[in-house]
Amino acid sequence: MAVEKILIPFCGYPIYKISTGEILSKDELKILKKLDKAPIITTSSPIELTKDVNILDNNKELTRIKDVIWNCFVDYKDNILEIENDFYMCNSWAAVQNKDGHHPWHNHCNAFYSSVFYAQASNSSLKFSVGKSKLQEAYFIEYNLKKYNVFNATSWEVPVKTGDIIFFPGELTHESPIHDLSSDRIVIAASYFISGNIGWDNNYNSINISDANE
Repeated sequence: MAVEKILIPFCGYPIYKISTGEILSKDELKILKKLDKAPIITTSSPIELTKDVNILDNNKELTRIKDVIWNCFVDYKDNILEIENDFYMCNSWAAVQNKDGHHPWHNHCNAFYSSVFYAQASNSSLKFSVGKSKLQEAYFIEYNLKKYNVFNATSWEVPVKTGDIIFFPGELTHESPIHDLSSDRIVIAASYFISGNIGWDNNYNSINISDANE
């Protein structure tokens, strides 16, 4: 399924982009556009977010694309993070950005990891930001930089196109830059939370977190 996979260790954060090659069918795209939305006013123009926060569970017409996103997350968890714990998709929603609109800086509370699937996007990107670069964490120095890289930068922009999906820790601050095309930018976002047994009895820290979908 995937045609390209890129790991970007920006400031130590595991940002993972998969170019799935998956294009939504006309029916799937129509379902996304018909979902009830509420405008969020930004400094430029409104961005519309779906009122439903579990669109991939509540719309059987989106089951195919949910499976694509979930299988990519399993790849991220198993092969990039290399952790064995179970997770579940705790939220999913869509965002629509009109011409000159953008999604300002934000992060995702109550999520271990998040993803953004680009259902309709041309010449687009997702930008990440941290307060200090990795080099500035030990001592807050303003370095003279020859070239920005994932160790010395405080922000990083990842180019994306239709069919791409990006995974990242939910705490990582991110934004969508101003959309300068006449066609809408449409994304499906999702968040993931840990479930099952965590820790070990012999370390006196064993707990169990029930999967909310059980």
